[in-house]
Amino acid sequence: MSEQLIRWIVHFCRVPSGVRKGDRVELTDEQKELLKVIYDGSTKEHVVRDTLAAYLALATMCGPATGNSYVRFAADDLLMWEAASPELRGILVRDAKGRLSFSGRAVLTT
Repeated sequence: MSEQLIRWIVHFCRVPSGVRKGDRVELTDEQKELLKVIYDGSTKEHVVRDTLAAYLALATMCGPATGNSYVRFAADDLLMWEAASPELRGILVRDAKGRLSFSGRAVLTT
């Protein structure tokens, strides 16, 4: 599961801020290992923060993130919106307060 998720994040997510804002994501080895622990391991509960949390929240809303783990994402809607590629933004709904939801139009796969 983690390998599919890594491919999805690299394809559909963008760097949300900084000098590389808008560039495709390049996950670090540490982030990839964490994804393996969460989605391929036996530990059932995880808390993920910062940009990785935004990527995983998007993958849960619009992509392949499933599994037996309970993952809490410490990412706000603005960070998630900034981390979303144009393809993702096309299937997300953003209300007047900036809250995101999945339109239900399609689940994106790589």
